[in-house]
Amino acid sequence: MSPSEVHIKQSEPGDAGYVAYMHGRYYWKHHGFRAGSEYYFIKYLADFVRDSEGGMLWIAEAEGKTVGSAAIVRVDGNTAQFRWFLVNEEYQGQGIGGRLIKTALDFCRDNSYSHVFLWTFKSLDPARRLYDKLGFVLTEEKVNHEWSNMEIVEQKMELKIV
Repeated sequence: MSPSEVHIKQSEPGDAGYVAYMHGRYYWKHHGFRAGSEYYFIKYLADFVRDSEGGMLWIAEAEGKTVGSAAIVRVDGNTAQFRWFLVNEEYQGQGIGGRLIKTALDFCRDNSYSHVFLWTFKSLDPARRLYDKLGFVLTEEKVNHEWSNMEIVEQKMELKIV
C-alpha cells in the first residue's frame, strides 16, 4: 500500500472509543497487559473527549478502516503530551506512524508548544526508533507491575520544539 492510500484525519465521534479498543487489544495480545489496564486507556481518552482544548486526536484510515491513531494533549501553555500512538500491526512499516507523528508535531509548532513529552516502554522498538530519529531524549525510567504479568519498564521521552 502506498502512503497516499492512507488518510490522516481529525477524530470524529466514535473514534476515541475505537482508539481505546485498539490499544486494549494490541497491548493485551502483544505485551501481556491485564484486562484492567484497559481502564487506563478508556479513562484518559474519556477525559480528553470531555476537554480537548489545546489538543487533537488523529486517526489514520486505509482501505476503509481505522489503522492507527495519535494525539496531542495540552499540559500547559508551553507543554504538550504525545499520546495514544498506535499503528495496527499489519500496517506497520509503511510510513503511517511517521506521518502521524509529523502531523502531531506540526500541530505543536502551529500551537506554539515548545516542549513535548511522551511515555512509552521498553520493547516498543519500532516506535522508539521513530522517537529517537525525531530527537526525543530519554529522561526517565520506572518499573510498572500494575498493567501486565510481565515487568514493564516505562520510559519518558522529551523533545524541545524549535
